[in-house]
Amino acid sequence: MAPAALTPASKANQESDLSQSFWQRAAELGALDEQQRLAAIEKGWSSAWLAALRQHLHLKTADLEPLLALSEATMARRAREQAELDLVASERLDRLMEVVSLAYAVFEQPASTEAWLKTPHPLLHQASPLQHCRTAIGAGQVRRLLQALEQGAPV
Repeated sequence: MAPAALTPASKANQESDLSQSFWQRAAELGALDEQQRLAAIEKGWSSAWLAALRQHLHLKTADLEPLLALSEATMARRAREQAELDLVASERLDRLMEVVSLAYAVFEQPASTEAWLKTPHPLLHQASPLQHCRTAIGAGQVRRLLQALEQGAPV
């Protein structure tokens, strides 16, 4: 299992730290193995990640709704109660954070990472990489695109 500082379901005393170090934490999450990620999904990701994701990618709650299949009201309630996300939402958030982590590893700067994630891409049928992560297949395509970019392919 991941160290407590990296566990997505960490509690309130680490939530303010998450806001302070979002990009570093996203990069660290990318280093977790599948077993660690699975354990975190099964435990439930902290709802604090929703606020951190919105803040650092400059998203509206409505932007996250189709990505996580959670209503705005449910996201607000989970945040207010400081509750963990359920299995489905945790898995979707894990998928999204994996892509964010990979993008940050490729672009190395928060602003360029955010811009790439939000800009429509021709190889993704003019959807943004972030929008394309609504499904596991779409997220897989985004990961392969990032891997190609990392290896220097002109995509």
